[in-house]
Amino acid sequence: MKILVIGDAMSDEFWHGTVSRISPVAPVPVVSVQSIEKRPGAAANVAANIEAMGIACERIFGGGERIRKIAVTASQHMARLDFDYPQTPIEPDAAYCEAVERCDMVVAMDYGKGSLANIAALIRVASKPFLIDPKGHDYNRYRGAALIKPNQEEMRALVGGWSNQDELDFKARQFLLASGIESILLTQAEDGMTLYTRTATLHQAAENVAAVDVSSAGEAALAAYAAALAKGYELASCLRFAARAAGIAISRAGTVVCTQEEVFNGLG
Repeated sequence: MKILVIGDAMSDEFWHGTVSRISPVAPVPVVSVQSIEKRPGAAANVAANIEAMGIACERIFGGGERIRKIAVTASQHMARLDFDYPQTPIEPDAAYCEAVERCDMVVAMDYGKGSLANIAALIRVASKPFLIDPKGHDYNRYRGAALIKPNQEEMRALVGGWSNQDELDFKARQFLLASGIESILLTQAEDGMTLYTRTATLHQAAENVAAVDVSSAGEAALAAYAAALAKGYELASCLRFAARAAGIAISRAGTVVCTQEEVFNGLG
């Protein structure tokens, strides 16, 4: 099995240093940078996770200068610096179609940076299942996807909010019936994850771990879910592996790559 990962890739950078004085020109600390660490982020991190979980990947990312997210730390998080360079859209051209044909599914990471401006066409010309981390309010452009993975805030934008679990479940199923999307993997932080299909609702509790950094949990979860599908697991097992990967990710600082041994050993 092979997975094609497309979308917005980033460089996640961690500048570690110390503070010994306040700036003479403003009441802010001066961080003396001691080391710089760079890790693949966003779509690049998802691809790295999938490969570390034992599944081969191809990658197509948007063109242009790579987006950079810089975290400055000195015993604690001091600042975040973002370089949000616009990304050239991926085209539904011959090279893309050939890559799709070589793979068994597509994972699309949409961070709204431009790489997936043509997502509707990319889904339409593909003949393989699409798993999408969505962005924005226009979910019509994801029509035909096998799965979308919203968080709670994105789910509220999707179905208009809810007052209890029964209402959420009902609205999720109604959305699936009307949208042309086959399933929803809803990530709910400490409340775990819920997988909605057109015929079933499956819930998985969150891993019981102390949260250190939640920034890459969604990426790890979708990577594990896709890898588990590629390995042939049933949906309930895929959901468990996704929850385990998210638990591993939040227990560590920064952008995290989970291994096959960490995620799949002991679960099935």
